[in-house]
Amino acid sequence: MCISPLARFGKKLIFASALFKTFFYMKPLVPFSLPISGLRDGMHTFRFQIGEDFFRCFEGSTIEEGELALELTLDKRPNLMVLHFQFDGTIRTECDRCLETFDLPIQDTQDLMVKFDDEPREEVEVIYIERLSPSLNVAKYVYEFIHLAVPMHKTHDEAGGKCDPKMMAFIDHSEENTEETETDSSEDSVWSELKKWNDE
Repeated sequence: MCISPLARFGKKLIFASALFKTFFYMKPLVPFSLPISGLRDGMHTFRFQIGEDFFRCFEGSTIEEGELALELTLDKRPNLMVLHFQFDGTIRTECDRCLETFDLPIQDTQDLMVKFDDEPREEVEVIYIERLSPSLNVAKYVYEFIHLAVPMHKTHDEAGGKCDPKMMAFIDHSEENTEETETDSSEDSVWSELKKWNDE
């Protein structure tokens, strides 16, 4: 089957467009590739600023905005590397209590061990890479560590602030109505039982 030059050109154009789109969206992750092949044994420090562009690279991320500073210390040894991640900053999220958007401060430290092996693979807190690998991209691990640092309950209390007073007044009013309804239902139940006893 003969493919026309126009069709061949169209396929190349589609491929180039997809390649450009991938590069455009993944470009913020390029600085997270550590040049490990050229590093001598010893301690090395890398610093990164993490923002909206970083989180946009991960589809379905629960964090869309944030401003964090990351200091990564890499201890390179003959047979392994130990990476120490320390980050501090804020992420933009919703308060679980009043639903208002606010800046939640987070900070944490995590360690990751990298060992050399003929077969690349990952285990808990340990990853294996080929000895001749020119670089190691740590963006995925940074992304995971940030999410692990987010508390289960995100409220203004964590940021030293206060919830939206209008929303809190609405919540308090709703809770009062619920309590009154439950009390009335309980009293009705008691009287109905007494009435049954009297009827007997």
